Amino acid sequence: MQKRIILLIFLLLGIVLASGCTSPQSPAAVTPEPTLPTSTPTIVPVTPSPSVTMLPGVTYRPDIQHPDVGITTVPTTRIQIDNPYLDYLTIRKKTFDYSIPNCPMQSAFPAIANDPDYGIQHQVPKLTAVSEDDYQTFLRKYTEGNAENTVLKNIQGCQGAEGKPEWNFVEVRAILIPTNVRPANYTISQNVRSNGKIITQFVTTRTLVIDEKVSLTSYIPVKADEMNLFETVDVTYTRQ
Repeated sequence: MQKRIILLIFLLLGIVLASGCTSPQSPAAVTPEPTLPTSTPTIVPVTPSPSVTMLPGVTYRPDIQHPDVGITTVPTTRIQIDNPYLDYLTIRKKTFDYSIPNCPMQSAFPAIANDPDYGIQHQVPKLTAVSEDDYQTFLRKYTEGNAENTVLKNIQGCQGAEGKPEWNFVEVRAILIPTNVRPANYTISQNVRSNGKIITQFVTTRTLVIDEKVSLTSYIPVKADEMNLFETVDVTYTRQ
């Protein structure tokens, strides 16, 4: 009897233990993820551009560069390290102390004195240079002393002729010393300027040889009332 009681106790104890192992377990507590605070976007204030105050009489230029219109570019002389050396340059205005009447000039240089487009004040300035030989011929033929500043001869057909426009000459003398080791052809330009601008060019081509000086002499007929517009002459070179 006692054994049965002990057996029942062990049986009940086994049933109780078995029921405790198989009973559903409560779910594990889930730790919630921390919630990050939502940041509010920062608003950067926009500063309006200051308005430009237009002052009277002041011209405002935009930064955008526009191509120039109507500008003529003068070709520059190509630079050579062996360009000739300009040893001497002289410009002598008014080779005569007095102005020469128009009639002797028409007789001596008709292509110049009779050309209505000749002169500095024209829209397209036009000047011509005559050689030293032609100038000396003029002196011998039209002056009593065969020299500058001597009395002009009485030219047949010039008596009572209109004296205007009156004329004079500009003498240009230049001496060049070649520096090129080997003989070479150079284009030599005498650039006549008025108000800083080149108004005409007298161009010649010469073969330059080292140690052989080159002398250039020319005479430019200029109307007497335009002589003050004749500024200067400079010389440039281009090797061929």
